[in-house]
Amino acid sequence: MFTGTAEELRARQAQARELAEHALLDQIDALGAGGGQLHTPGGIIRNRPPGQGWTVADH
Repeated sequence: MFTGTAEELRARQAQARELAEHALLDQIDALGAGGGQLHTPGGIIRNRPPGQGWTVADH
């Protein structure tokens, strides 16, 4: 059970979301389905050079 402050909880939740997003995007990329980028209604998510994660751009 988490016993920290509300601010600490929000920070941990944000970090968990980011880790989950990166893991999901890396798995999709490993399938070769995205070609290093994913098109979404809000923009394009692109894979950066190896080891540098992902970036989001507006259309």
